[in-house]
Amino acid sequence: MATTFWAWVVSALVIVLLAVVVPRSLGAQNVLRDGRGRYSLSRLQVMMWTVVLLSLVSGMAFGRFAAGQVDVAGFQIPEQVLVLLGISLGSGVVAGAIKVVKSSSRPDSVAAHPMGHETGRFWEMLTVEEGGSAGRSVDLAKFQNLVITVLLVLTYVAQAVAALRAVDNPAGIAGLPAFSSAFLVLLAVSHAAYLLGKIPSPAGTPEGGTMAARLASAPREADMANAVPGVRPAPSA
Repeated sequence: MATTFWAWVVSALVIVLLAVVVPRSLGAQNVLRDGRGRYSLSRLQVMMWTVVLLSLVSGMAFGRFAAGQVDVAGFQIPEQVLVLLGISLGSGVVAGAIKVVKSSSRPDSVAAHPMGHETGRFWEMLTVEEGGSAGRSVDLAKFQNLVITVLLVLTYVAQAVAALRAVDNPAGIAGLPAFSSAFLVLLAVSHAAYLLGKIPSPAGTPEGGTMAARLASAPREADMANAVPGVRPAPSA
């Protein structure tokens, strides 16, 4: 089972590497930063589950291939895992939509970094995003979501490692480990509280920069047009 385990680890590293290198090569910002230039908790939790589950699928498939199995994808993905992915991805999409609405409707009250100067620290994802206390006060809804997500990720990784150790041949693994119903309920409640915590709109202006200032610092279309040399027609013979 060592082959499956190391294929799992290498796959996880490759996914993380691609998430870091590809945006940088395209001139984009860090994959964990949102449209406000701030580190995003919803992006982090989606990334965590993506790395763990996709790399595990890849590791199990490679392990079966190395063991001479013809059907390298002949294992099951439990319904609980699919529900977990649905909750995680759905929460990320809804959180992103709420951010877009608030950034458009009240940009002077939404905390953001200037375009091209995203210098906030990683832990800013746990702070309030709007109002006078933005970036200074810890958001309790975010804090509990991070703690529960990390706890469930570590629990699932430990469960997967135990499942790999329990068999001698990769073909003996029928599928990915399943989550208990209690864990799914805990995850759903945590994400519901996280999304509900985004609904209030605190008053005040953030000290570290606003979405209005970020939009003002973005390059304008006219400036971009002036930066590109005009194409002159070739002289006639």
